[in-house]
Amino acid sequence: MRKSGFFPRLALVNLARNGRYYGPYLLSCGGVAAMYYILRFLSGHETLKTVRGAMYLQVLSDLGCGVVALFAAVILLYANSFVMKRRQKELGLYNILGLEKRHIALVMCWETLLCAAAVIAGGLLAGILLSKLMLLVVLKMSRLPVLFGFDLSLPGIVETAVLFAVLMALTLCRNLFRLYRSRPVELLHGEHAGEREPRTKWLLVLVGLVTMLGGYGLSFTVKNPVEAMAFFILAVALVMIGTYCLFTAGSIALLKRLRADKNFYYRTNHFTAVSGLLYRMKQNAVGLANICILSTMVLVTVSTTICLYIGLDRALNEMFPYDIEFLQDLDRQPGDSMAYLEEVRREAASVGEAEDLRYYNRYWVYCGWRDGVLSLNLGPNSQKASVEAVTAEDYARLTGRAVSLAPGEVLVHTVGLGDFPEDFRVTRYDSESVPPESASPAGLEEYTLHVKGEITDPIHHATTSLLGSDETELFLVLDSRETAEKLMALEPGRSIRQFRIQMNLTGKDYSEKLAQTEDLVYRLSLRADGIGFTSKQDQAQDYYAMYGGFLFLGVFLGILFLMTTVLIIYYKQISEGYEDQRRYHICRQVGMTEREVKASIHSQILLVFFLPLGTAGVHVAAAFPMLSRMLTLFNLHDVRLFALCTAGTMLVFCAIYALVYGLTATAYDRIVGGEMDH
Repeated sequence: MRKSGFFPRLALVNLARNGRYYGPYLLSCGGVAAMYYILRFLSGHETLKTVRGAMYLQVLSDLGCGVVALFAAVILLYANSFVMKRRQKELGLYNILGLEKRHIALVMCWETLLCAAAVIAGGLLAGILLSKLMLLVVLKMSRLPVLFGFDLSLPGIVETAVLFAVLMALTLCRNLFRLYRSRPVELLHGEHAGEREPRTKWLLVLVGLVTMLGGYGLSFTVKNPVEAMAFFILAVALVMIGTYCLFTAGSIALLKRLRADKNFYYRTNHFTAVSGLLYRMKQNAVGLANICILSTMVLVTVSTTICLYIGLDRALNEMFPYDIEFLQDLDRQPGDSMAYLEEVRREAASVGEAEDLRYYNRYWVYCGWRDGVLSLNLGPNSQKASVEAVTAEDYARLTGRAVSLAPGEVLVHTVGLGDFPEDFRVTRYDSESVPPESASPAGLEEYTLHVKGEITDPIHHATTSLLGSDETELFLVLDSRETAEKLMALEPGRSIRQFRIQMNLTGKDYSEKLAQTEDLVYRLSLRADGIGFTSKQDQAQDYYAMYGGFLFLGVFLGILFLMTTVLIIYYKQISEGYEDQRRYHICRQVGMTEREVKASIHSQILLVFFLPLGTAGVHVAAAFPMLSRMLTLFNLHDVRLFALCTAGTMLVFCAIYALVYGLTATAYDRIVGGEMDH
């Protein structure tokens, strides 16, 4: 054999012989490479850029590329660390047999080169083959038109190859550094290096409890949806810190407590499991915490995005109660409102019969509320209040309920204002909060309104806002237009006066109604000047694209997190199996039966395996209130739907987790049993 071919052949033989370790490693890395290429393919697809709403998909794909790149680094470094630890004895034997460190380094270089070639080539091939399918899936989710043809993304191919070449080079550098600092004897016995019994670090336990409870506390105490979004990252960081602290220090404290309980500890299966875990918990704890956090990420990501997508139609109906709405800004668009109404009626009849047509004047002002005073003041002592008003005449026509109000009397509907007083003062300035000398004489003018009664059915109007409001709301039915104009004078810069026309169209489905909307708007643009419109079907295109992108990215990243979780579980169980071979062999030699040994194995695997899943379930339950409030920012107020999506996601994840448990438990038992049979 020529010397030049010796090291490549040796590297290939090593990879084949260690297929149990390198197989999952290469499959996972290849899968992540395929994911990265698919997301880069979607984010840079030229034809997709021409489709309305597809911009959201491409922005989300760009975001996903960053997350996938980060997890690619995590997977490569973690898996490489495990593989090299298992091969320390093999590398040490090479050194003893005469190979110098530079020869071993050359073998490592060839192994890394072969792995990189397999990962990059396999990942790109899988990504290219699946990219068209993923494009069709995401277009279907987003209700966008299907794009025909087969495309390749050259920038995606180059970026994927460069990213994984760099990551592979980093793992090689790390391996060479460890090889340079090692000695042959250390390599021979490195994989058998044990852990000293760790000390109980009560300060770390306390830090874990405080941070964990702090994160949970934020979830239960932050009521404002906007604040929930702002504090979510802080809550996640606190829970992650608490998870790592309690798994590393808290688990040791718990195991020592179990060891102190003689009735529990001095049982055959408990004795071996608790003692074994205690001596290895320092290295186990980090892996368990990683599994717990990744499981939580899977559950949160998938459940929230599924809930958003399922609840989209309901959210659209809340944002746009009618198929189409025309509005005239009375402050900026002059013209006869009744003439606009007749024009809309005429043109609507030409495209199809309009249903549920209604019209009214809407008055809106943004001001402050404090202690029975409605004012311009928005200082720290007042609540922000969104005040909407209609006249008694419009309200009676819209609801079919006769309303009789004397001057100064109102009907009210409140959200977030608590018990409403029978009389409240309307003023430009809240004199109790703003010194009188700072107000102009006109600012001191005020009047009092008397609440005649409360209503439960305020007039809903269409809105194009994606984000929900965190402010209090006050809906008023006023006696006349004069009173409404007087209210608008409270602050002209924060008030809106509109004439609104709302209707439903007779189309049978989404596309037919969209065609009717476009035809009607075109006709009105030719004849009626100065009137705007909002269409549910027109706006829905953007929302379907956005929410479909959320669902695709959520499921995509959920698969990535799940793949990382499974890889960590597999390597951890394999590692423990090899570490337990000798210990369980000794147990058989000192008199334990095979049944007792297997019972001990089962007890240990169950404890290690399902502790992260149970903790992840607790994390998700604690995060549920904060996530529910955050979802209201996307006009999703159905808590029951979110609970069902979370429960369904949890059940599916538990089934997958149990399947992984069965596979790894079998591999663990085979490794330990193989040693016992010798």
